Amino acid sequence: MAEPGFAYSEAFLQWIWENLLFDLSDLQTISGKAVTVLNPGKKNASDGPDFKQAILEIDGLRWHGNIELHTKSSNWKSHGHHSDPNFDTVILHVVADSNPEQVQTLNGSRPFTLNILPYLSDKLHLFLKNFEEHSPELPCTSGFHFISEEAFYQQIELAHREYFEKKSDDFLSFFDPNLLPSKAWKQALIISIWDGLGIPHNRVAMAETASELLTKWSGQNITEGLALSLEMAGFTNSDSTLNWNYKAVRPANHPKQRIEQAVRLSAAILRQPFNHFLSADAIHLWEQWFTKTALSQTTRFEILFGTVYLPGLFVLGNLFASGSLKSASLSSWKNLRTPIPASLLKKFQPFHLQDKRYRRKLGSIHQLNSYCKASRCSECFVLKKAIQS
Repeated sequence: MAEPGFAYSEAFLQWIWENLLFDLSDLQTISGKAVTVLNPGKKNASDGPDFKQAILEIDGLRWHGNIELHTKSSNWKSHGHHSDPNFDTVILHVVADSNPEQVQTLNGSRPFTLNILPYLSDKLHLFLKNFEEHSPELPCTSGFHFISEEAFYQQIELAHREYFEKKSDDFLSFFDPNLLPSKAWKQALIISIWDGLGIPHNRVAMAETASELLTKWSGQNITEGLALSLEMAGFTNSDSTLNWNYKAVRPANHPKQRIEQAVRLSAAILRQPFNHFLSADAIHLWEQWFTKTALSQTTRFEILFGTVYLPGLFVLGNLFASGSLKSASLSSWKNLRTPIPASLLKKFQPFHLQDKRYRRKLGSIHQLNSYCKASRCSECFVLKKAIQS
């Protein structure tokens, strides 16, 4: 049986304090002193108290100092704060404890203790309960009668920016610094595309095939490139050690089909003069390649334009100090509208949003994967707005 009190992580307690998600109207310390929070302080990312430079009014006097938070009062001592001089400047110990106790610092002072457990709203408790139960739906979709579309899109825009940064880092993982920058960048672009065409089951095998192909093929003869890649992949050569997963693979996503598409696109990239990539107009090369190679711009390729090509151009702009290329790729990403399969975004359906822009925003995928599925609810604007409404 769970112990009474706050049965959730300290990270959530810090989030509650940072965003003042509790009743502020009649706060009192455990000794009965009135508390007014003028500034909750700045979250501390290094050693020492959780929040610094807080400003409080306690029993009519203004205090400036640091704040430490624990789910239980006893954690003060178990974490060693009673013998750590870094905590001598704590003016308020915030807990969410059904039986709070006074604590003491190394220099003998006894900071005020505020137990915020009685001041937490029913909406917050509802969310925490849903979160703990690991519902198949998002915790914030259950029990809340108000979801702010403004807050939702504020969060999606944040996720959209973060996703671009992540995909730029992913691109760099395929960049070989031992090659000339022009050759290394083209190879990273090609391997990234093969990797993306291998989603979800065959990313590693596709990327490894591309890496080997680039050591033996110049891109001039597509028939030759296709024959080499099929041999390297093991489809015409049983000596290959690559593992291909065919489980639940649709015909359009079969490795042989994806390899042929990848070879045609790779040939177009290899034949393209490198200086053409250094212009802001390089964004339009993607469409030209599909026309020349008679490939169809399917949803998968539209997604790869955003998740591979634009981040790749941004990386190239950094490598060659081209502000115009960086600006053009970032602007294109911000305004990108990509059709995303409804199955990937079905967890947003309970929000009943009138504005459906999220269905064509790649940041929505990042939101689900890096915030919702990763349980980073404490960092999300949507939940904060819902609790405060």
